[in-house]
Amino acid sequence: MAGAVTAGQDITVPGGVKVFFTETGGSERDLGNIVGDSVSIARDTEELEHFTNRSGQRRKDKVITVEESAQIDFELDEINVDNLRYFFKGGSISTVGAGTAGILLQKECLAGEQFVSVEKPGLTAVTARQFVNNVFLDDAGTFIDHSVEADLAAGTPFTINFAAADQLYIGKATQFKEIEIDTNVASIGYTGGAWEYWNGTAWVALDTLSDGTTNFTVTGPQLVTHVPQAAWTTNAVNGVTQYWIRYNQTADPPATAATIDSIGIQALVENTDYSVDPGSAGGVTTTKDGAIRRLASGSLVDGEEIYVNYTYVTFTSQTFGIAETSSLEGSARFEALPGTGRGRKWSMTIPKCQLINNGSLDLDDTDFEVIPLSLVILDNFDSDPTNPFGTVTVFPHT
Repeated sequence: MAGAVTAGQDITVPGGVKVFFTETGGSERDLGNIVGDSVSIARDTEELEHFTNRSGQRRKDKVITVEESAQIDFELDEINVDNLRYFFKGGSISTVGAGTAGILLQKECLAGEQFVSVEKPGLTAVTARQFVNNVFLDDAGTFIDHSVEADLAAGTPFTINFAAADQLYIGKATQFKEIEIDTNVASIGYTGGAWEYWNGTAWVALDTLSDGTTNFTVTGPQLVTHVPQAAWTTNAVNGVTQYWIRYNQTADPPATAATIDSIGIQALVENTDYSVDPGSAGGVTTTKDGAIRRLASGSLVDGEEIYVNYTYVTFTSQTFGIAETSSLEGSARFEALPGTGRGRKWSMTIPKCQLINNGSLDLDDTDFEVIPLSLVILDNFDSDPTNPFGTVTVFPHT
């Protein structure tokens, strides 16, 4: 029957609970890890009852709601300046001893298109690049490790096809769909080779291959691209288990062998391959760590690991005054995202609310510190008379 519900299909075990708050005039921030036995969503209603006695007996014929209230209660165990400021109704955050420092080659794995925190605030001069973990040359059964040279633009050039049956292996802990190869000396008199990947049982040709090196006969940085297949699996090469592609020399060595300057160090383009949320440090509203995310239209595979370089704000301390403000007003999002097989995912958007403390901040040296807070949902009728308390979205089963 259309529309029938299978018994038990909507049973849900909550998980992945997140609360995001945007203070008026500020930016959205994830309040962090929620602890405790539960997150409580309380909805109270005051109702006015009407009765009729037209039938000769007094009976209730209508119930009119005259008052609605709702709030979300939770506890956070992330003791940072912003969460403490919410609890103490603090004023502006003052940053003491502000300065800057730099980070080079920080690894970040970009899954989906979600922002990944780099755990430093106030980012500037952000750059990113791809990399590979290992480059091996199999020369007639003897492996030569060129990983260090391959990751340096000014590294020592190395030869890759000076003998028959040479195989060049390029490996990474995560999948990738393009790799830049900078050829220093081009092959001359070379008749061919094959780019391959491991499908779990055999080495097979890369799918939808584009070889900008044209079998290493073109000098300078060139891209080798392919479409990663579901069958692509990790395997061990020279004792290292990763996702590998290889160039399998299928002809006699060329009269002039190719030499390579680097493999896999191509720069990524901001707002094409990735985007940045710089975050902030101190100020009137919030301290927020910077973050980076993958853009699906760019050159990165979902879940690919990259290098990130950036400058960030440093400080010796951050302070605020206690009870300098009333309850903080803003908007919020609540998400309940249980894992696969644990039920339905749903979210709640709250356009107007106040964030207030809700209990005591216990300093108990036998347990983690927690900050008890509540989101009090406020009427937003003037801006949205249809949904003055916000909206709830329920997602289909996955």
